[in-house]
Amino acid sequence: MSKSEWNTYANQDKDSPCRHEIFYFEDLPSSLDMAHVLASQDRLRIWDSVFAASQTAGRGQLRRRWHSPRGNIYAALRLPVLPPFSDGAASVAVGLLLVESLSQLGFPVRIKWPNDVVLESEFGPRKIAGILLEERAGILLAGIGINITSCPSKDELRPDAALDAGCLAEFSAGISLPTAEKLWSRLVNCIISVYNNARTFADTWHLRAEAFLLWKSRIVIVADGQIEHKGRLAGLSPSGGLLLETKNGIQECFSGSLRSGSAKFGF
Repeated sequence: MSKSEWNTYANQDKDSPCRHEIFYFEDLPSSLDMAHVLASQDRLRIWDSVFAASQTAGRGQLRRRWHSPRGNIYAALRLPVLPPFSDGAASVAVGLLLVESLSQLGFPVRIKWPNDVVLESEFGPRKIAGILLEERAGILLAGIGINITSCPSKDELRPDAALDAGCLAEFSAGISLPTAEKLWSRLVNCIISVYNNARTFADTWHLRAEAFLLWKSRIVIVADGQIEHKGRLAGLSPSGGLLLETKNGIQECFSGSLRSGSAKFGF
């Protein structure tokens, strides 16, 4: 194990539902890969996590490289293999836990279906976080990257990116912004608390997530490969699908890239 590792409990109360262990590292190829290693050694329990101050081989969706300079959050959180995390709703459900937690800390954030978190600003929504789910041998992990002090420039984003990137430091007026390590510890406490305080989380999460949906009730486009679906964003299904109100009725999308559509769309 790396000498740069140190462990801490965000809550030392053994009877607390928020008790969890965070494995901190100065440098890692990937926090997700290290979390898989620790889980295979039975050292990473449900709600335990790995935090890396920087990564050399971080990855996002479709194994795209995740830019990982110091000052941001690069973490992997172990999830219970229970609904809604055990089906296709997992990434959106994790998004709900993350935005409710960030909201508790004062940040005006939204869920961009299916796996991004955006921050509302006077310049429009900016992507500040991404979620990547990976399961191996029955171990389910959520890779979470959050821009705290820096973000990719327009030139560094892929050409078809739906939104510009942003970071919390740009829009933290009136909010005391802790270091990335301390913010992650606070967020995990909030995430576990949100999950445990909802006795029927699996049944109600999608209704709560709808309140945080970016572009709710607006015209959007979901591009899935060469196929595009256009309609008014009506909400979420219990299975995590995006519901579009189209000329032909309600259509449910289970995958694809979401972007804002034309307001001229009619029925």
